[in-house]
Amino acid sequence: MSDSTKDYMRLALLDLLGALFAPSEPGHSSVHTDKLFGRICDIIRERFADPDFGPGDVAREAGISLRYVQKLFTTRNSTCSRYINSVRLERAAFLLKRRSFLKTGQPIREIAYASGFGDYAYFNRSFRRQFGQHPSFLLRDPG
Repeated sequence: MSDSTKDYMRLALLDLLGALFAPSEPGHSSVHTDKLFGRICDIIRERFADPDFGPGDVAREAGISLRYVQKLFTTRNSTCSRYINSVRLERAAFLLKRRSFLKTGQPIREIAYASGFGDYAYFNRSFRRQFGQHPSFLLRDPG
């Protein structure tokens, strides 16, 4: 077994033990769980553009159980899916503002897909819920 495989297995074992013995009261956090949560958020920020990417993929990539991923988000009053969606929406808002500034004419549908949304109607509803306006609002000329 290679050294990197041993390191990965060691981390996975520590994650599983942490999940097993972690206190269940919300708000409790440790340096280890904070680092793990940061690693999970990094994974999401790297892979959010894949429309098929979800919590199960996050768990597999982090080497921990889906239940533990859910628990890490629950203690922070969120869910993994909600966080993935918010990263996608922030990226879409950035691309829409860039499109408006550069006047590229890139279709909103294309921006939605580039941000990890596989369903354009769902993107529109989510965008409006998050930002209080439709994506096209960001494209209007302020002057």
